[in-house]
Amino acid sequence: MNTTALSRRTTRTTPVATAHGTVRFARHHLGLTGARTVHTPQVTAAATALQTTVTEHGMMCLTAPAGAGKTFTLHTMLDQHPAWHAIRILPQPQARPGDLRHSLHHALGLPGQPPKDPGTSDDLIRHALHHPPRLLAIDEAHQLSASCLEYLRYLYDDPHTSIAMVLAASSHRLRTLRTTPMLASRVTCWHELHPLDATQITTVIPAFHSHWKTTDPDLLVHLDQMWAHGNFRRWATLTHRTTTRPAHTEPDALLRHLTPRPEAP
Repeated sequence: MNTTALSRRTTRTTPVATAHGTVRFARHHLGLTGARTVHTPQVTAAATALQTTVTEHGMMCLTAPAGAGKTFTLHTMLDQHPAWHAIRILPQPQARPGDLRHSLHHALGLPGQPPKDPGTSDDLIRHALHHPPRLLAIDEAHQLSASCLEYLRYLYDDPHTSIAMVLAASSHRLRTLRTTPMLASRVTCWHELHPLDATQITTVIPAFHSHWKTTDPDLLVHLDQMWAHGNFRRWATLTHRTTTRPAHTEPDALLRHLTPRPEAP
């Protein structure tokens, strides 16, 4: 049974607020030309969980192994639901609450430069988060300091704001969030986005990029078992290298090129 659905081509870049203003990031790893959005059961499950979170004004933690498509999936879901009024934030490592205030100021389109006074800044942010109801989406949330997590809790608990929240984090850094009582006790949904399993490779990867449409399914499985491991970022890297190297390059030679070599003694 085909477990995937191919969407229309999506925007190549995504606007995300940072402490220094709104910047645009490539949607696909390496800005891969010709890459398509594929709706897998993993994406559908994540979208269902996030829809419930928004409806309940809850807090969701979306986790995935590095490269499994966490950030791409998050932004795809936000693009497909403009009524969520999503505010997209990408914090810098160990950001301070002041950095989050600046990011929110830019993301909410507030006039002028962010106020230097925290109280004044908070009043503007709280007022903007009162109506309409919004979804605050924080990518790489495991990079947040304890003081930033406390600031998010403050905004979430404030009776004047009307927000749901999704925190996207790498699975291997999840402990940072789970061991933060002020946050963990408020999360209403812990959702993990799993990599592609072996049964999906021969349908998902040809849908992901036309380069693989005529590839022997056994070769796709071999490439996945030997190197990609159901990881979209690795498949994007593999696709990029395959389409930019000579056509006669043997698959195993390509894998050797992509695999780090041990240092000589």
